[in-house]
Amino acid sequence: MDPIFIVGTERSGTNLLRLILNTHSEIAIPHPPHIMKNFSKLEPLYGDMKNDVNFRAFVKDVIRMIELHPYPWGVKLNAERVFCEARSRDLISVFFSVYNQYLETTSKARWGCKSTFMIYHIASILQHYPSAKFLYIVRDGRDVAVSAKKSIFNRYCVYYTAQLWKKEQQIGMYWLNKLDKDNMLLLKYEGLLSESETTLRSICSFLNEPYQENMLNFFHTQEAKKSGSLSASWRNTSSPIIKNNSEKFKVELRKDEIDLFENIASEELGYFSYRLNRPFYVSETARSKGIRFKISYLVEEFFLMLKVQGKHLFTDKNKLLRFKKFWFLKSIRLVKAIKWN
Repeated sequence: MDPIFIVGTERSGTNLLRLILNTHSEIAIPHPPHIMKNFSKLEPLYGDMKNDVNFRAFVKDVIRMIELHPYPWGVKLNAERVFCEARSRDLISVFFSVYNQYLETTSKARWGCKSTFMIYHIASILQHYPSAKFLYIVRDGRDVAVSAKKSIFNRYCVYYTAQLWKKEQQIGMYWLNKLDKDNMLLLKYEGLLSESETTLRSICSFLNEPYQENMLNFFHTQEAKKSGSLSASWRNTSSPIIKNNSEKFKVELRKDEIDLFENIASEELGYFSYRLNRPFYVSETARSKGIRFKISYLVEEFFLMLKVQGKHLFTDKNKLLRFKKFWFLKSIRLVKAIKWN
C-alpha cells in the first residue's frame, strides 16, 4: 500500500500525529531516525555505489545509525537484505528498504514516516511511489519558535527558527499547488487540537482507511508512554491532546521576537491565515538582515543551546544514545575526508 509521509517543520505537532496514526490497526509509523537528513550529505563520500564494497559499507553505516537512534526501534534490521533489496544503489532506496523491513515486524499493512525533513525529498519519493500520501502539517511559526527555544532537536534562536519555518513552508506551499489533492493533505496543528475527531476523520478519508475510535486514546499505548519517558521534548506525547496549546507566543515571546518572526515570515503566516501581531507585510527588515544583529543572534543561539542542552543532560534518558549517534555521524565525515584527501 502507498506509504504515508508526515512533513512540515519540527515542533509542529508531528510527534502527536505520528502516535495517533500509529494507533491505527493498519498503520505503522516508528519514530524517525532521519535517514535522509543525516546521510544525504554523507552519501557522496562513499564513492561509486556500483562497487559492492562501497555500497555494503554505506548500508552498514545507515543501519548502525538507526541502532544508535535515541528513540530505539527495538527491531533487528538485516543489512544484507537491505543491500540485496534496495531498488537502486542510492540513499532513498536504502530508506525504503529499511522501512519495508520494519513493517514486516508489525502486524500492519502500510508504513509511514514522520521525518519532517522528507519535505525536501518529495520529488524523489514520487519517482518510487507516485501515489504516496503526504500529510503536510502547519503550526503557527511563532508557536514553533516558542517550542524550539526549549527543545534540543532544532535551532533555538527565534531568528533561525523563523528562517527555517519560512523556507519549509515555501516548499510545502509549492507542493500544495503542484500535487493532486489525492497526494497531499494540508493540516493545521490548531485544528488537530480543537477539532480532533473531525480532523482525524478527514485524514483517514484521505488515506483511504477507516476511522477508528481508539486513535484518540493514543496516550494509553506503550509507544506513547515510551515517547514521553525518553526526553522532556516529547513529554506531552504521553498525555491527552492539550486543546489550548496554541497562541503561546503571545505570552512566551518578547515583543521584539514576535516582530522579528513576522518581519521574516509575514507572507507565509498570512498564507496560512495566521493573524499578525502588527498589521503589516514586509519580507525582512534591516534589523533582521544587518550583520550586527546576525552576530547577536549567533551569540544568543549559542547560549540558548548551552542552557537547553544542559537541562536535558540531567533529565533525558536517551542522552547517551544522542551523543553516540552525533559522534558516529561526525566520525564518518572525518574518516571519509581523510580517505579522499
